[in-house]
Amino acid sequence: MNFRQMQYFAAVYEEGTFSRAAERENGTQSGLSQQIRNLEDRLGVRLFERTPHGVVATAAGKEYYAHCVPILQSVHAAEQQMAEMRGSLSGAINAGLIPSLTKGALASVLTAFTTEHPFVEFRIVESVSQPLTDMVVGGELDFAIVPVMPETTVPGLSRRVLAREQELLLSGPALGMTNMAPVALADIAGMKLVLPSPANSRRPYLDRQMASANVAPGRIMAIDGMIGTFEFIAESDWATILPVTNCIAEAAGGKLTVNPIIEPEITFEFILIEPSRRPLSAAARTFITAIEARLAEIDAEWQRILGQHRGAG
Repeated sequence: MNFRQMQYFAAVYEEGTFSRAAERENGTQSGLSQQIRNLEDRLGVRLFERTPHGVVATAAGKEYYAHCVPILQSVHAAEQQMAEMRGSLSGAINAGLIPSLTKGALASVLTAFTTEHPFVEFRIVESVSQPLTDMVVGGELDFAIVPVMPETTVPGLSRRVLAREQELLLSGPALGMTNMAPVALADIAGMKLVLPSPANSRRPYLDRQMASANVAPGRIMAIDGMIGTFEFIAESDWATILPVTNCIAEAAGGKLTVNPIIEPEITFEFILIEPSRRPLSAAARTFITAIEARLAEIDAEWQRILGQHRGAG
């Protein structure tokens, strides 16, 4: 198929004369006439009857035009879409995110991002730190956001702290806690706690924090799923420890009880890890910036809620 000949044919068909078609296509009348003759020779049919006043499409010409229209529309639509993409973000983002982030911040970030950048494709893997780290090292993910990194440097990875938050105690009505009342870490002693499994880097981190304060939970249940944790806490007398991002809706008046942990305060970090040998795409960098902005909004909301309760107290 010669697309240029098809475009010239449509111009002649629609304009009715070679002169007007040539003007429309920024060509010469003789050039268009030659292209139409070449097209007719290739197809083996006459497409136009030449008259002193212009051209008239034959039955074959009308049939050929009917086939040309959707093809030309499709090509022009593709060109228009490519034009719209110029200067816009495009490409694919392969991101690894921990449940603490997908539960508290991902939905609002994705809603705004996909609306503003419709040509970016996503693959998001939700998992815990070690699998995500392995996938970034292996090149399966462009980057990941994890909570706790090992003290030693991971070869081939660079890391940066995106945000720091306070860890909170989250419980259901059965435990009888007062919402937003601070609790000392020592007060958690003897409680039944839902914590991440040992494969999750948060678990040894939380274990160390409690050990340093000589705090021993009554029982520990390992659950890595965020939805399962929330539903179990809501229906039982168990509690869990989660960062602000996970609990901001509850702190603002949800069904569960939120208590800031103090004496000592436990800090949670969102850490960006990426291959040190390969720069991130513009789309990935923009997405990370959007996540940082959302985490900053959550922190501002948390500070507002804290201020309200301190003022009420």
